[in-house]
Amino acid sequence: MKTLRWVLPLMLLIQSCALKAPEFRGSEGFKMEGREGNEIKFNAGVKVYNPNWFGVKLKKSKVEVYLEDQYMGILSLEKKAKMKANRESTIEFPLKMALEDGALITALKYSMKDEVNLIVKGKVKGGVWIISKKIEVNDTIKVPGKNLRGKF
Repeated sequence: MKTLRWVLPLMLLIQSCALKAPEFRGSEGFKMEGREGNEIKFNAGVKVYNPNWFGVKLKKSKVEVYLEDQYMGILSLEKKAKMKANRESTIEFPLKMALEDGALITALKYSMKDEVNLIVKGKVKGGVWIISKKIEVNDTIKVPGKNLRGKF
């Protein structure tokens, strides 16, 4: 019972802290791991800035991916990723994407363009210790078309 006296106020204090969404600041590479049916696995290096005064752990999450407003599939974060407090970090994300039928042909079509809009929508789960929160994501990222060419 004594433990509950300090744990409950601590949890309420942590819960009341506003978890600010991390800022995407650029990509740092892309490495294909493999393809199985309509799923591809890859690692993506991403520069992100954590504006919070505390470290944040991104937990397994799923988001929808669109390429120039065409639905491509569901992108899943395979393992937890840690972001250090109040700084920019480059994080290697292990990702898996369940592709929609015809998504590879669509990607090939847009790979000839100089720049393509990649739209990511959904909720990403982040947290501190045992407290987690879902953050709404609706970002448009401009990527070079040549990045869509892969060894599928």
